[in-house]
Amino acid sequence: MAKSNLSAKKYVLSTAFVTSLALTPIFAGSVFANAGAGASEGDIPASESNLPNVTEQEETSTSVGLIQRGDVSSAVENLQEELQDQGYYTYNIDGIFGPITEEAVREYQADQDLQVDGIVGPNTEEALAVENEGSDGELNIVEKDEDENTTESGDIQSDIVAAAESVVGTPYVWGGTTTDGMDSSGFINYVFNQVDIDISRTHSEMWVNDGVHVDSPEIGDVVFFEGTYDTKGASHSGIYIGNGQMIHAGNDGVSVADFTIDYWQDHYIGAKSFTE
Repeated sequence: MAKSNLSAKKYVLSTAFVTSLALTPIFAGSVFANAGAGASEGDIPASESNLPNVTEQEETSTSVGLIQRGDVSSAVENLQEELQDQGYYTYNIDGIFGPITEEAVREYQADQDLQVDGIVGPNTEEALAVENEGSDGELNIVEKDEDENTTESGDIQSDIVAAAESVVGTPYVWGGTTTDGMDSSGFINYVFNQVDIDISRTHSEMWVNDGVHVDSPEIGDVVFFEGTYDTKGASHSGIYIGNGQMIHAGNDGVSVADFTIDYWQDHYIGAKSFTE
């Protein structure tokens, strides 16, 4: 009888152990994983991010001849293109006058012995126009005419960012896809479900099957990373919001992150548009 009791105890212990393994998220980590160790280093408060510029969605008038931080317009796109042509701005042309664009303006102003204030006024505008080879002598800072498709594209990109921003602060829950909690790929699924775009459930499937690859991300695109944990293919992604920032579901929940930090750049594999 003693031997029989010992066997029974071993059986109960083994059953409990197997059951605990079956319910442990790490067993299915290749499907719904977190962002990986070190990911939270790039997290920044939403109030200090590029979100206020994106969600404001009001194009600043240039009638007073000033273009400055916080402006969101095609005029800013033209400015970024001018600065890029002259080697001062090396990032994405997104029409958002954020800290990267402001720094490029400041560097240009310093080199031209202009007042270094990061604001494009008449003097800075005139200097840019003079050095713009092949121009008509004026910096073309005017609003572009947008056709219906461009307007619709801009609307859906804004909707994507708005959906992502609406769940900032939601806790990380393995396998979650709702506002009660979501994992990293569940967050992407939630956002695109809000704008009626169907996508695959996992990062690796999205990277292979959904949308189109783009050379550089624009607002509303999805940026992808690999190797954030032990799995093949894409293992994490986030919604791009401009100026090197994204919204993603990291280890501490949905947050805004600077993905220009070394951790993200070491794992970055590219971007895709799910709206084309």
